[in-house]
Amino acid sequence: MAKGIIIAGFATCGKSILAKKYSNVIDLDSSNYKYNNVNIKNVPIEERKGTNRQINRKWPGNYYKAISKAVKKYDVVLVQLKPEHFDYFDKNNIKYSIAYPNINNWEEVRKKCINRGNNENFIKKLKEVFIPFYEDTIQRNYENLYIINANKTLETVLIENNIELKVGDKNE
Repeated sequence: MAKGIIIAGFATCGKSILAKKYSNVIDLDSSNYKYNNVNIKNVPIEERKGTNRQINRKWPGNYYKAISKAVKKYDVVLVQLKPEHFDYFDKNNIKYSIAYPNINNWEEVRKKCINRGNNENFIKKLKEVFIPFYEDTIQRNYENLYIINANKTLETVLIENNIELKVGDKNE
């Protein structure tokens, strides 16, 4: 398989939904790598966000290692959008693109957080970084910037940009 593309997506862009639907797409939710989730394995990932958890001592190297492996197996690797990840990608000459909600659509982002089970603490923190992360993002060395407007999804934006998405078994 050809080397995959990395897309760093802001929360609620639809990374998880896309990865569940397409066999050539993986969502590397960073919380599985950043935190020691041993005592909360039965709590859904979205409900964990915004709670106090112990940082995994292997973070962030374990996440970058997982990304490196994933790009060899998947066509599209969806990752967390954080400035420190861009620093790592840029320092290591790793190409990436960015998916971001339209910055005029905070209310839609908030509603998506509520619908997926995020707590108020997580939503508050997300709102605090919504504009600053965007301002940082547009200064970065990305290949493509995919803006997700209210009537679009990450899926439709990628299809419009000729990114091939394959339905099928992830084990194929």
